[in-house]
Amino acid sequence: MKKIICLMIAVVMAAGVLTACGSGNSGNTAATTADQQTTAAANADAAKADETGALAADAQTEAPAADRYTFVYKGTNIALKAEAAAICEALGDAKSYTEETSCAFDGLDKNYTYTSFIMTTYPDGDRDRVNSITLLDDTVSTFDGISIGDSKDKVEEVYGADSFNGVNAYIMTDGDAQLTVIIDGDKVSSIQYTAVFE
Repeated sequence: MKKIICLMIAVVMAAGVLTACGSGNSGNTAATTADQQTTAAANADAAKADETGALAADAQTEAPAADRYTFVYKGTNIALKAEAAAICEALGDAKSYTEETSCAFDGLDKNYTYTSFIMTTYPDGDRDRVNSITLLDDTVSTFDGISIGDSKDKVEEVYGADSFNGVNAYIMTDGDAQLTVIIDGDKVSSIQYTAVFE
């Protein structure tokens, strides 16, 4: 009889151990699955972050670098021949806007007047590109720090005597871009960036 009772106790204990092991394995399996899901989610987030970083890097690569022929307004680089859509979005609403049929391109020339400058664009297929920027007052300046009202001497010091056209302007050209600083008397009266076309 003692043998039967001992045998029954052993069977019950073995069943308990097996059940415990079984539930332990289920717990381990669930924990493993949860760990795998967490790892997969973390990997997906990392991949997304990498992709976002890569896109941001691409955007920075595509953005025009500021130089003598790039007008910078409140952190926005406005380079000649750059695509205008992103620039217009960054600048916000213009004070006034006009458009007219282009005499040189197929489409519309567009004129955006902001507080301190005017930006014109030309059509290039289904895009608009920056054609010119004209500074309107002394609250803005060129990359080199020249503003309307500055002296002719200051302009010549910055751009050099060789850039003077002998009449009334300092003209600097580099590839597709031209910067013109017009002098009236002994002061800067106008500053214009213009795209150059062959």
